[in-house]
Amino acid sequence: MENSFNSVWRYSGVALQDIPATMPELMKVLRTIEPAAHGVKRATITNMRNLVMHGMKQSGLVPELARYREIRKPLSPAWSVVMSRVASLHEKATMWAFVHYLNDNDLQPQVADTTHFSAFVQHTEKTSGRANQHALMRATGRYWNELRIRCPDLGLQGMATPPSRLRRLSTAMSDLPQSFQDDAKRYRAWLVGEDIFADNARLRPVSESTADNYLRRIHRVASTLVDAGVSPDSLTGIAVLVEPKIFKCIANTMKAVDKSAQLAETFSTLSLLIQLANAWLGCDKPHVDSLRVKMKNAGIKKPTATMTNKNMKLVSQFDDPNTLKRLVNAPTAIWKRVKHDADLSDRTRLAKAQAALGIGILTVMPLRLANLTELTFGKTIILRPRGTSSIIIPMEATKSHREIAFDIPDHVAQMILEYYEHIAPEILGRSPEPLFCRTDGIGKGFAQVRYLIQAYFKEYVGFRMNPHAFRHLCAKMILDNDPGAHTLVQELLGHKSVETSTAFYAGLSSRRAGRHHAKLIEQTMEREDAAPRRRRKMGTK
Repeated sequence: MENSFNSVWRYSGVALQDIPATMPELMKVLRTIEPAAHGVKRATITNMRNLVMHGMKQSGLVPELARYREIRKPLSPAWSVVMSRVASLHEKATMWAFVHYLNDNDLQPQVADTTHFSAFVQHTEKTSGRANQHALMRATGRYWNELRIRCPDLGLQGMATPPSRLRRLSTAMSDLPQSFQDDAKRYRAWLVGEDIFADNARLRPVSESTADNYLRRIHRVASTLVDAGVSPDSLTGIAVLVEPKIFKCIANTMKAVDKSAQLAETFSTLSLLIQLANAWLGCDKPHVDSLRVKMKNAGIKKPTATMTNKNMKLVSQFDDPNTLKRLVNAPTAIWKRVKHDADLSDRTRLAKAQAALGIGILTVMPLRLANLTELTFGKTIILRPRGTSSIIIPMEATKSHREIAFDIPDHVAQMILEYYEHIAPEILGRSPEPLFCRTDGIGKGFAQVRYLIQAYFKEYVGFRMNPHAFRHLCAKMILDNDPGAHTLVQELLGHKSVETSTAFYAGLSSRRAGRHHAKLIEQTMEREDAAPRRRRKMGTK
């Protein structure tokens, strides 16, 4: 058991005397330990954590752990009836801890209420090491309330579940005047080009997803104004948002709450308002110019096209050869589990196979996540068992409106072919159409694919990395090997111009220039040291 605390010290860097003696703080330390980063199995870290919790229990420092890992009381007949009415195995597993907590405290199902649920939440926070504790508590409360409605004969009371931690806008769109909502619908119809013969029809319609994004920004602006004290009833239409006084209030308020280093979100939102004032509302030039002046006076300017410090630090971790080796080996390691682990459920097996393919594709073919999510067999994925397989993204599906085509490396093509012909059909009963699909064959969404890749990347490489950062990594590796190859980066990433690639990765260029300069100095000194010294003649100065 003493070795487990030494392991925490070795893996986390926290000295023994600084290891917290409370569960919430201890869990923060333990969650920083990633097995892949230390070359150990996840089971090793799990065993270490269990031994640490046993040590905390025996020390008596955490009284709530007094019953940790002890055999729980059998469920009473009343609670057995409740659990027999649970709809699914997932609901049963989610509610198990709460039901046993109530059973251990000799509480009957009919008397359990929000007070008991709150006590259970506090108890769990002090005794559990689960990382997604808040989501588990929300699911427990939700399943309990669904069971109460589904089985009224059980006499269960309703539970108040913990609120979501997702960022919510304080003012819903439905709380705004109907005239504002109608205006937003008309603006969206104009964006997507529903009436191409209208007098002010947009020359180039935007996609549905882009239109939704624009409307979310307008909604955020309206909510920001309400939070700043503006009456919702005064927001009678989108035109109100571009009135000079209101626009100035929007700029100052959004600048105060924008947490990005370059105010990127605020700049994009205010630029959208200026754009719609000019193109959709048809405001005159002096009015539009006055909005630009107010935006400038507020200190909001176009963000510099460059990598953020966060992404710089992220890709710099691959300067360590061991980290790069873990990335290269990750798809193969996941694929072995897919093929040889007979205990995997269909859902897990499919997810692991897709994670291996996603990481494998992004490592050598840095697609944007939207294009990766929409990969489809026979359309964008062309498999040739006896030739070179390809991924071809048509120009209308890319951000830069340029066609992107890649030859799939043999080892990745072999995995994709095996997935298409054997693994997916065994689960779906047929060959899949989208590469990333659920067990019913329906394609997964953008967020699902991103979470899938992030989760398995963290497990096998050792830290979190957004799929978009693969593009930065590929640019870094090319420029490290061939300084000045910005045209190659442009073609690989699909940028519209080489200036975009040059400006965005200027930080990487300066680091390379510094390393090159230091190397030149070292070479100069080595030549000086190696050069034979001429002996001075006697009698000369």
